[in-house]
Amino acid sequence: MTKNFYYLLLLILTISCTNPTEKQKLAEESFQKKEIAVLDQLEFSGNPQLIIKTAEESKRYAKKINYDYGIFKCNMSLIFAFNASGKYKEATLIGKENDALVGKIKADYIVCLNYTNIASAYSYLGLLDEAENYLNKALAYNEKLKNDDDKYYSLAGIYSGFAFVEGMRGESPNLIKVQKSYLKQLSALQQVGENNKKIAQKKNAQLSMLYLNLGITSSELKNPQEAKSYFQKSLSICKKYKFANNNTPLFVHTEIARLFLDQKNYDSCIVYAQKGIMLEKKGHFPEIRRDLFEILYRSNSKKGNHQDSEKYTNLYMKLNDSLTNAQKRGINTPVKVIMEKKEKEKNSTVKNVIIISAIISFVLLLCGWLFWKTKNKKLQKDYQKLIERSKFNNQNTGISAENNSTSVAANALLEKLNNFEKSKEFTRKNISLTSIADQLETAPDSLSDTIQQYKQKTFNNYINDLRIEHVVYLLYSNPKIRIYKEDELAKNIGFTSKTEFASAFKKTTGIPLSYFIKKLESESK
Repeated sequence: MTKNFYYLLLLILTISCTNPTEKQKLAEESFQKKEIAVLDQLEFSGNPQLIIKTAEESKRYAKKINYDYGIFKCNMSLIFAFNASGKYKEATLIGKENDALVGKIKADYIVCLNYTNIASAYSYLGLLDEAENYLNKALAYNEKLKNDDDKYYSLAGIYSGFAFVEGMRGESPNLIKVQKSYLKQLSALQQVGENNKKIAQKKNAQLSMLYLNLGITSSELKNPQEAKSYFQKSLSICKKYKFANNNTPLFVHTEIARLFLDQKNYDSCIVYAQKGIMLEKKGHFPEIRRDLFEILYRSNSKKGNHQDSEKYTNLYMKLNDSLTNAQKRGINTPVKVIMEKKEKEKNSTVKNVIIISAIISFVLLLCGWLFWKTKNKKLQKDYQKLIERSKFNNQNTGISAENNSTSVAANALLEKLNNFEKSKEFTRKNISLTSIADQLETAPDSLSDTIQQYKQKTFNNYINDLRIEHVVYLLYSNPKIRIYKEDELAKNIGFTSKTEFASAFKKTTGIPLSYFIKKLESESK
């Protein structure tokens, strides 16, 4: 009995005297093998909510054992998941937590990628100065890296971030700066080795998207031959590596078709657009499909293929109406898994997982670029429609009095409205329904009903639209008018303030007044 008591006492003393440092080491190793390994696997699940839940639970345990690296890694998973689900503000808050831990983490590569991902969140929030600040922090840590593949691969992601930030600056970004950042990204990627098959796959997946972005930028810079060359390089890489769940070929075919349309090479345009339609069926990009329908109806119309033109016009209008009426979907929804599921390896290193995270972050940046490009093209399209209308319609918007479906009284009033529109009297200030009714010798109710029935507008919208169409024509036809300030223009056409004028201009035309004037100025140079 006494002997057993001594053995028990010795066991207790042995346990209590165990080296605390060794205990901490064992706890940290266990955390890496279990919690961090699970989070690494979940990054490929396409389920941001599950990642958030798991990361928060693991983070609580990491705090309990005082494991700073574990907290940092859990935060990186949270930033990734918040970015993927469009919760950018939450991502920046977690990023600030990691800022406080950076000095305790001896892993320059991971810190570099952490800052790149935080910059992505700030970019989507439109806080471009903050995004650029974090990219510069990432750049500083990148300079410390010794491993060439780590160094140049993460450097490519940083320059991609700089290109995205520059592309988001204003309605007319400096495309030369955007292109320079992409070329720096290209230079970095070209220095990543290809001895490792996995690294070669990841490098070329990013490279194919980079050539797509370079092609888009060259096209915007009016360099079609360079753009075509970049697009072909992107397709060549996709064909060689056959990336899983890669939509880059769809984007490339769409851009090449648009390029050929601009060059009036309608046969080649139709070939690439139809191939794009086939590729779109494998995914779900209704906005891209709508663009392809538009390209096909325009190219077939130019070729005189009226039957095909009508077919694609109907498809375009139907899809466009559907997208317009549907609830708008943010482009920053969770990104689909773009690479093959990572092979399960008991002894997989953090390094490979972080590289793949960088690729997913890059795809988010690509999506943001495509969002900016789609928005910019819509503004350009609305602008062209406005210009075409101004060329052929100098305020002759009235309805002819010779309308058999209306009464004599209505025809007479419509004829008076025509004369009113031609006289430009709608530019008078303090104009009202009663004053115009008195001028046209009719009752206010009768005038209001006629405008509602035949113009399909309220009286105020009718007057504002006439004023906007008039100022559009003046700005387009007379460059001297463009030197006037907005408040002067507003007063000259009857608005009480430049705020009211700018709001009415955007509502009627679909584009901002400042954008319209800048486009006119740039095209007149």
